[in-house]
Amino acid sequence: MSQDRATGGRMGDSSLLRRLNLAAARGAFLAAESLTLRELRAVVGVSRPTAEDLLAELLAEGRVEETSAPRTPSSTRGAGRPARHFRFRAESGYVAGLDIGAHKALAVVTDLRGTTLATHRVELDPALEAPGRVRAAIDAARASWAQARIDPADITGVAVGVTGALRAAEGVHDVRDGPVGSGLAPYSLPGFTEIDVAGELSAGLGKPVAIANDVKLAALAEHWKGAARDHRDIVYMFAGHRAGAGVLIDGQVHQGRHGAAGEIGVFPALGWAPAMERLHARGAALAAADGVAPGREGELVIASAARQDPESLEVLIEFAEVLARGAAVLALAVDPELIVLGGGMSRGGAIIAEPFRRELAKLSLVPIDVVSSTMGADSVALGAARMALDAVLAELLAVPGS
Repeated sequence: MSQDRATGGRMGDSSLLRRLNLAAARGAFLAAESLTLRELRAVVGVSRPTAEDLLAELLAEGRVEETSAPRTPSSTRGAGRPARHFRFRAESGYVAGLDIGAHKALAVVTDLRGTTLATHRVELDPALEAPGRVRAAIDAARASWAQARIDPADITGVAVGVTGALRAAEGVHDVRDGPVGSGLAPYSLPGFTEIDVAGELSAGLGKPVAIANDVKLAALAEHWKGAARDHRDIVYMFAGHRAGAGVLIDGQVHQGRHGAAGEIGVFPALGWAPAMERLHARGAALAAADGVAPGREGELVIASAARQDPESLEVLIEFAEVLARGAAVLALAVDPELIVLGGGMSRGGAIIAEPFRRELAKLSLVPIDVVSSTMGADSVALGAARMALDAVLAELLAVPGS
């Protein structure tokens, strides 16, 4: 009896060790452009026979394939048979990121190394009701997959960014754990508080869909591919059709218990809502005077301020200062390395950034670098793709039964 138990224990330990080694081997290939068998052995720390077995299993599951050797000067090559090189197959799966906003639905699709393969944008009427808006997002996602010539069955993760603070509701999961219901506040797209956004998208796409706040995802994209790539602790200030903020701590979006971290715009004393109203009112007046269709109010105010129009300058400076007060509150709370100005208004350059920096400096204990976003209109969708990619890679590197 005791011998059987001991044998069973050794077999269990051996099985767990193999799963741990396999996860480590996947991670090694993910982290490198290519690896030889010798390099795989060194990274994972196993014998040659074990490395051969691990490589054979990765080849069989389709995650790894043989590739050509990296180019090196011929003088560095040793004698004998050249080593075989193997690479992680980034095309062994794909993820999709969606952005559902007031004026657009935008989809991106990437491979498992995060290379963007296609994007598709659909313009939307701000008054469009929820079912049509969700349908447009589903169509945009499928169009991006078709554009990239990807079989929908090969999509292994989907995430979406929406306008609003996500409230946890009974029976749904937190945004970090997968699909959730809608429940949006304080901002909301028409009808989104009455439907299960993730559920509707999941049904239309045939995939589980994770959902998160759009500003937080834009912050994640900025850290991934934008101005904050070399920083870990970030405050991201969004200024577009509305104002918002997101916080990254150690490179991860800080959601908070209810997904509402960073939603300081709801605090009346900051005055964000009145400042946004005055900005939009000034933009609407300029649009009416120039015969321009609604939807570009911020751009019009920036252009007018650049021409030294006193009223536009006053409104824009007030807005930048109000935004800076919110940034100061977050900066005092989390002590970030960097503050990023994102959203359409950030493209105003110094007209926005300089009054923002001046006001921030008055309220901060220590100097904080402020940079403008280098991302475009696809930042939210890219952040959603990053969120989906993180989930897929975490599952890929997980050790079953450990």
